[in-house]
Amino acid sequence: MLVVGLAVVLALVIGRQGPVAPQATNTQSQAVAAGPVAAPVAFPQPQYPQAANVAMPVEPDPAAGGGTAPATESPLPNFVPRKLKVFEGHWQGMDGRLMTEELARKLNYPRGLQGVLLGEVTLNAALSGLLAGDVIVRIDDTPVTDIESFKAASRTVANRSEARISVLRKDNRPGAPVVRKLTVVLREAEGGLGFAQLEGAPMILAGDPRPHGYRGACTDCHPIGQGFELTPDPDLISLPPPTITRDMVARSVNPHEVRGPC
Repeated sequence: MLVVGLAVVLALVIGRQGPVAPQATNTQSQAVAAGPVAAPVAFPQPQYPQAANVAMPVEPDPAAGGGTAPATESPLPNFVPRKLKVFEGHWQGMDGRLMTEELARKLNYPRGLQGVLLGEVTLNAALSGLLAGDVIVRIDDTPVTDIESFKAASRTVANRSEARISVLRKDNRPGAPVVRKLTVVLREAEGGLGFAQLEGAPMILAGDPRPHGYRGACTDCHPIGQGFELTPDPDLISLPPPTITRDMVARSVNPHEVRGPC
């Protein structure tokens, strides 16, 4: 009897409400039926760093299923291999490069000599007594045999104010090469000595003749293209100055603008 009574009451309630209204078919009807709707809340979006456009081939992202770059992306002008041999290192006014068999033969150094050959010295390197032509073989107690070990050895003294640099110096007398070993002290008054910075070989233009004797594939050492060096150099600093002719000397013509006493 109780179940029958509940069924009767439910039927009476449904009959009083009438038929169910059809669902609204547009946004305005939904808003009226549901009442005022709160404006959407703008949650802050995380900021991601923008990828730097580098002059090297763009490889498709494996996670993206091997898709290609967007059509709006302009082609990159230069080819830069991902793995390049280190060409030279700079530290405290030293401009050094790997001593190779080829260099030893051309510059009349003993064959088999290992170390970093200094092509130029300025700043603290020059003040310490180092000379162009010295071959660095040790920094404090760390041997130096190539450019990578040169950087690693400089890191061991990066926070110090001085370090002992052991070099081999060749006498410029004719005949068989004679070298002597000496040690100089490199000093930096403020901020520590820091560590060596490395560079690759200069860029070459595609199709140009090889700039030196064969040393393996060019792409092991050189980026290929244009745009990585300012050419021509307006101040004749990064590019070699022109040859000074007899006529220029006779007319007292400077190869560059006056920069003070030489």
